Amino acid sequence: MNSFYNRLTTSLIGMDGGNIKAPLWVSGLEWAGYDEEITSKVTRPTYEVDGHKVPYLSDEWKASTPNFYKWQFDQKVAKILCRAFDYQGEYKDYMKEKYCSSSSNEFKLNLFPLPCRNVNDWQKQHIELTSTKIKYHYQTHCSITRFFLFNQLVKQFNPKVVLCFGQRFIEEYKMAFCGAYDTNSFHLEEYKLGSGKSRVKILTSDIFPTLVIAPFLGRNLVANSELEELGSIIAKYLSLPTT
Repeated sequence: MNSFYNRLTTSLIGMDGGNIKAPLWVSGLEWAGYDEEITSKVTRPTYEVDGHKVPYLSDEWKASTPNFYKWQFDQKVAKILCRAFDYQGEYKDYMKEKYCSSSSNEFKLNLFPLPCRNVNDWQKQHIELTSTKIKYHYQTHCSITRFFLFNQLVKQFNPKVVLCFGQRFIEEYKMAFCGAYDTNSFHLEEYKLGSGKSRVKILTSDIFPTLVIAPFLGRNLVANSELEELGSIIAKYLSLPTT
C-alpha cells in the first residue's frame, strides 16, 4: 500500500468540510467536474479540532472562488439545508453566509478523496497517485483506510444524521459511517418524493447515525419541491430524541 493510502487514515482530503461537530453530515461519492485538482493535499482552508485539521469554506475562500456559487450540486444541497434548518433567506445567501463554514449546520465530505469527471473516470494522474489502473482497486483501498478514519470520526463527533447521495453505493455508506455492522442493526423506511419517481431510503439504528440515502443529485433529483421535501425529512430525523 503506497503512501497515498496511508495518508487517508489521518488526512481529510477531497472534501469541503465545515463544522465537524454539526448534527448533520452530508456525503457525496467524490468531487465531480473540472474545477478540482487531483492531489493528495487538502485543498481547502483548515482549522484544528481535537488534533484533526478540519477543512472548511472560509469567507476568503468563497470570495476567491466565484465558480463555487455556480456548482449545481452545492446549490441543490444548500436548498435542502435551507428547509432542513428553516433558513429564511435564499439558498445563495445560505451558501455565502453559512455553507460549510466552521460553525455551520453541516459537515460535508465525500466517500472517495480524488475528483473524477464521472463515476467511470480514471486518468493518468489518478493512476500515478494511487498506483493502480483499476478504479475499483482504489475504492477498495479507501474502504480500508479512509473508511476507518470516518468510523473514528463518527464515534468522536457523533453526528445524528448522515445524508448520502447515490443509492448504488448504500453498502459503502454503511461501511464508512457505521463500520462493522450486523444487518439486523438497521430498520429500513422508504419515502417517495413528489410524483414518486425519486425515493429516499432511511436506515435507522440504536447505535449508529441515521443514514438518509438519496438518489444522486442530477437527473434523478432536480425539482425544488423534491429538494425541499428531502429537507423536511432530514429535519424530522434531526428532531427525534437520541436513543
